[in-house]
Amino acid sequence: MFTGLVEGTGKLRGRARRGPGYRLEIATDLGPLELGESIAVSGACLTVAAMTSGAFEADISLETAEKTTLGRLAPGSTLNLERSLRLGDRLGGHLVSGHVDGVAVVR
Repeated sequence: MFTGLVEGTGKLRGRARRGPGYRLEIATDLGPLELGESIAVSGACLTVAAMTSGAFEADISLETAEKTTLGRLAPGSTLNLERSLRLGDRLGGHLVSGHVDGVAVVR
Protein backbone atom coordinates (compact mmCIF):
# COMPACT_ATOMS: atom_id res chain seq x y z
CA MET A 1 0.00 0.00 0.00
CA PHE A 2 1.03 3.59 -0.59
CA THR A 3 0.03 6.99 0.81
CA GLY A 4 -0.01 8.73 -2.57
CA LEU A 5 2.58 11.25 -1.35
CA VAL A 6 5.60 11.62 -3.64
CA GLU A 7 8.81 10.71 -1.82
CA GLY A 8 11.19 11.61 -4.62
CA THR A 9 11.57 11.76 -8.37
CA GLY A 10 13.41 9.77 -10.97
CA LYS A 11 14.15 9.92 -14.68
CA LEU A 12 13.24 7.31 -17.23
CA ARG A 13 16.58 6.14 -18.63
CA GLY A 14 15.06 3.68 -21.02
CA ARG A 15 12.27 1.26 -21.93
CA ALA A 16 13.17 -1.98 -23.69
CA ARG A 17 10.93 -4.75 -24.97
CA ARG A 18 11.17 -7.77 -22.68
CA GLY A 19 9.00 -10.83 -23.15
CA PRO A 20 5.34 -9.84 -23.36
CA GLY A 21 6.01 -6.40 -21.87
CA TYR A 22 8.80 -3.92 -21.22
CA ARG A 23 11.63 -3.35 -18.80
CA LEU A 24 12.06 0.20 -17.53
CA GLU A 25 15.31 1.64 -16.22
CA ILE A 26 14.69 4.47 -13.78
CA ALA A 27 17.44 6.72 -12.45
CA THR A 28 16.88 7.85 -8.87
CA ASP A 29 18.58 8.98 -5.68
CA LEU A 30 15.78 7.48 -3.55
CA GLY A 31 18.40 5.65 -1.53
CA PRO A 32 19.25 2.01 -1.18
CA LEU A 33 16.64 -0.25 -2.74
CA GLU A 34 16.14 -3.99 -2.38
CA LEU A 35 15.27 -6.55 -5.03
CA GLY A 36 11.54 -7.27 -4.85
CA GLU A 37 10.72 -3.94 -3.18
CA SER A 38 7.51 -2.24 -4.33
CA ILE A 39 7.85 1.30 -5.67
CA ALA A 40 4.97 3.45 -6.91
CA VAL A 41 6.22 4.92 -10.19
CA SER A 42 3.99 7.82 -11.20
CA GLY A 43 1.18 6.02 -9.39
CA ALA A 44 1.73 2.49 -10.73
CA CYS A 45 2.99 -0.19 -8.34
CA LEU A 46 6.18 -1.74 -9.75
CA THR A 47 8.64 -4.28 -8.36
CA VAL A 48 12.39 -3.66 -8.29
CA ALA A 49 13.71 -6.40 -10.62
CA ALA A 50 17.35 -5.26 -10.83
CA MET A 51 19.59 -2.47 -9.62
CA THR A 52 22.28 -0.60 -11.50
CA SER A 53 24.44 2.36 -10.55
CA GLY A 54 22.04 5.14 -9.53
CA ALA A 55 19.02 3.36 -11.01
CA PHE A 56 16.65 0.43 -10.73
CA GLU A 57 14.85 -1.69 -13.29
CA ALA A 58 11.23 -2.82 -13.23
CA ASP A 59 9.08 -4.82 -15.62
CA ILE A 60 5.68 -3.66 -16.86
CA SER A 61 3.05 -5.63 -18.71
CA LEU A 62 1.53 -4.50 -21.99
CA GLU A 63 -1.65 -3.61 -20.09
CA THR A 64 0.29 -1.37 -17.70
CA ALA A 65 2.07 0.23 -20.67
CA GLU A 66 -1.29 0.92 -22.33
CA LYS A 67 -3.26 2.07 -19.28
CA THR A 68 -0.63 4.32 -17.70
CA THR A 69 1.78 6.94 -19.00
CA LEU A 70 4.68 4.49 -18.51
CA GLY A 71 4.27 3.12 -22.04
CA ARG A 72 4.35 6.53 -23.72
CA LEU A 73 6.88 8.62 -21.82
CA ALA A 74 10.11 9.53 -23.58
CA PRO A 75 13.50 8.75 -22.05
CA GLY A 76 14.49 11.60 -19.75
CA SER A 77 10.92 12.10 -18.53
CA THR A 78 10.50 12.80 -14.82
CA LEU A 79 8.70 10.16 -12.73
CA ASN A 80 7.19 10.50 -9.26
CA LEU A 81 8.40 7.81 -6.85
CA GLU A 82 7.13 6.49 -3.53
CA ARG A 83 8.20 3.48 -1.49
CA SER A 84 5.47 1.19 -0.19
CA LEU A 85 4.31 1.57 3.40
CA ARG A 86 5.76 -0.52 6.19
CA LEU A 87 3.71 -1.57 9.18
CA GLY A 88 3.81 1.29 11.66
CA ASP A 89 4.75 3.98 9.10
CA ARG A 90 3.06 7.33 9.46
CA LEU A 91 0.14 7.90 7.10
CA GLY A 92 0.66 11.42 5.80
CA GLY A 93 -1.80 11.03 2.95
CA HIS A 94 -4.34 8.34 2.18
CA LEU A 95 -4.11 4.65 1.34
CA VAL A 96 -3.82 3.80 -2.34
CA SER A 97 -3.02 0.43 -3.87
CA GLY A 98 -1.09 1.62 -6.94
CA HIS A 99 -2.93 -0.81 -9.21
CA VAL A 100 -4.74 0.61 -12.23
CA ASP A 101 -8.42 -0.38 -12.49
CA GLY A 102 -9.44 1.80 -15.43
CA VAL A 103 -8.83 4.87 -17.54
CA ALA A 104 -10.66 8.19 -17.27
CA VAL A 105 -10.68 11.41 -19.27
CA VAL A 106 -10.33 14.71 -17.37
CA ARG A 107 -12.58 17.33 -18.94
